[in-house]
Amino acid sequence: MEMLLRLEQAWQLSLDRVSACGVERVPLGASQGRVLAEHVVAKSPLPPFDRSALDGYAVRAADLVGTTAERPIELQVVEEVPAGTVATHAVASGQAVRIMTGAPIPSGADAIVRKEAAEEVDGTVRILLEVPRGEAISRQGEDAPAGAELLRAGRQIGAAEIALLATEGAETVLVYRRPRVGILVSGREVRPLADRLLPGQIRDSNGPMIAAMVRDMGAEPMLYGQVGDELAEIVPLLNKAVAECDLVLTTGGVSVGDHDLMREAFVQAGGRLLFWKVLMRPGTPVAFAEIEQTPVYGLSGNPAAAFINYALLVQPLLRKLAGWEHVLHRPVKAYLECETTSGVIGMDRFLRAQLVSQEGRLVARVGKGQKAAILTSLAGIQGLVRIPARSEMRSGELVEVYLLREGAIGR
Repeated sequence: MEMLLRLEQAWQLSLDRVSACGVERVPLGASQGRVLAEHVVAKSPLPPFDRSALDGYAVRAADLVGTTAERPIELQVVEEVPAGTVATHAVASGQAVRIMTGAPIPSGADAIVRKEAAEEVDGTVRILLEVPRGEAISRQGEDAPAGAELLRAGRQIGAAEIALLATEGAETVLVYRRPRVGILVSGREVRPLADRLLPGQIRDSNGPMIAAMVRDMGAEPMLYGQVGDELAEIVPLLNKAVAECDLVLTTGGVSVGDHDLMREAFVQAGGRLLFWKVLMRPGTPVAFAEIEQTPVYGLSGNPAAAFINYALLVQPLLRKLAGWEHVLHRPVKAYLECETTSGVIGMDRFLRAQLVSQEGRLVARVGKGQKAAILTSLAGIQGLVRIPARSEMRSGELVEVYLLREGAIGR
């Protein structure tokens, strides 16, 4: 068993143990949040034909040379072409076709005059300005030529991806199966939400929090409830979760106290411990094991530490299980704005931060309440600031920030 790993070592050791879940085909409408399991290639050009980019008149640009509001030109309107129809007349010199956005460009026309720059009366349109060839025409294939790669396998499907798939006529989509993630909360003091609390007891916040984070990733949380600090209670539930899930997460019981039995429970459940403790704060006591070839992470019992364990360690692993092309965090640079100072320590610190764009630069605002058990400082954060080991935190310095979600930057 490895001990006191750097974050990058923990990533490599855990990611090397897993591969993506299997694939399945789902209806397009059910694909949101899933991860593509195949490349998507344009079957035909996008757009499929030259079309008008606005409402107006299809004309021959040569007819409008020298046209101004003071010297307008009149053209005969020979036809109207709404979107979804095709012109039956070719545009000859001195003619125009009234056309709507998205309609195919009539033969002979090579420019569009917007409706606002024209005045039509009794079948004749007066054009008030000159336009160049190609004006307001969306050319066939300008978005993507036939055969172009539209989407890569490993991309999470959102609204834009659904639009592209629909354009290609994809009624069904090949996606990776949603990983099933078992969640087991330990600690005799931790009680389900419906329970009446006795002295010394607290409500379970870790279970609902981690389940929400799993759902945010497009995975399926499976809750196995709360257990006390007895091996006879923990081990059977661990075995059940391992048999039913692709990944199992536990909280609590991974430190060095007399009742911290989770590592021993992993072994008694037939598992092998791969590492314990990562050089990060909060969340140093975190364990990773493999039970019956199923990865198992033992996260901290402190809520903020469990949150950070999940964000930095579990999220990349879950991305790989879900089939994502890019699984590791890609930090951004931001200027640190902090209210508190902290002494130099021998491990990386990760500080909860809100990210704002301020005077043209990205600022990471770190507030008070950075202890492992404090929940309130998690609300509203967009990233985790990494302060390297043996480094001092100074306001105004440029730091690395791991985004909790892509594009998670405030104003």
